[in-house]
Amino acid sequence: MLDKIKNLLIKIKNYFENEQPIILEQSKSIMELVEEAKKEWLAAKEYFENVSDPDLIDYAIHSIEATEKRYNYLLKKVKQMNLEEIK
Repeated sequence: MLDKIKNLLIKIKNYFENEQPIILEQSKSIMELVEEAKKEWLAAKEYFENVSDPDLIDYAIHSIEATEKRYNYLLKKVKQMNLEEIK
């Protein structure tokens, strides 16, 4: 569990440092990205629930916000893709 949280925090750190996002792998489908984003968001929420240091609480809040925005963005993209397929 701690390894998952550590990996999530590394991804979030890379995101905030404007490094090339790891999530943009060509081999992954949009639904795989959505599922991955959801897991990252839930892990960030769980991390928030288990942290007590004030500095880490701030970091956990930012992590939740960032992962939630990514998840919602991908959901919106899926909906747009489905609408375009219907037309």
